[in-house]
Amino acid sequence: MRRILIHTLILLLAAGFGQAAEKDAEGVRLAGQVREIFVAKCVDCHGPNLPRPKGKFGYVLDLKRVAANPDYVVHRQPALSELYKMIRDDDMPGEDAKVPALTPAEKETVRRWIELGAPEPAATTQPTKLVASPVAPMDPKTAPPTSKKLLRWIGRFHPVSTHFPVALMLVAVLAEGLAWWTRRESWQQTVRFLVIVAALGAVATGVLGWINASFTSYVGQNATILTWHRWLGTATAVWALVCAALAVMDECREGTPARQRFRGALLAGAALVSITGFLGSALIYGLDHYALW
Repeated sequence: MRRILIHTLILLLAAGFGQAAEKDAEGVRLAGQVREIFVAKCVDCHGPNLPRPKGKFGYVLDLKRVAANPDYVVHRQPALSELYKMIRDDDMPGEDAKVPALTPAEKETVRRWIELGAPEPAATTQPTKLVASPVAPMDPKTAPPTSKKLLRWIGRFHPVSTHFPVALMLVAVLAEGLAWWTRRESWQQTVRFLVIVAALGAVATGVLGWINASFTSYVGQNATILTWHRWLGTATAVWALVCAALAVMDECREGTPARQRFRGALLAGAALVSITGFLGSALIYGLDHYALW
């Protein structure tokens, strides 16, 4: 009886080790396939050779680093992994990418790879050479409509549009200081002009920002930064309109309480536009982009 139990235990252990070995082999094989999928579908936007990869995700082909980032991969839990969710929901590749979305089979490969613990490819796997290759035409049935492409193109003007409200609000603060110092009506008129144009620019920038953000995908810290950037940008546009309304009031003259209220609102608006601009830059360069070392 004892021998039977020992033999049974040995057989169970052997079966367990065999299944584990099969899963390990499957994981390594899938890792190689996942890397090939990323080469085909991701390097256009996140390639290691790009000067500014989208989402600061230029290490997409470094599966070890990808798997070690909890913002992208939750080991053995594909449903909680942002990387798989973006692929599953066709958020990646983005709508402006030159390649079609992953096929159901490719999505299943990525899902199973994460389910197995997101292992690394075999050490003997030769790195895939990133060479230019003809891009297969996208299926017209899956291609985004022209109206959506146009909207995406319009949203791309958001970064350049941000320079106007930032510069104008800060210059308005300088002009307001000169108006207070000289007591000249001409400087007050200059401040009024700057603030009105800045408010109009802030509204346009905010609209373009919401359009642009709807076509982007960020995870982890960058997703939080984007949320703050969007809502602070919206608040800045509204506040700029408040400043413009205060500036055009007839009684908003030097030495009056109305002017003091306007001056306080202008300083707050300049602070808002500066913080919002900093967060926008952080999406590209990181929160530490002003660090000396």
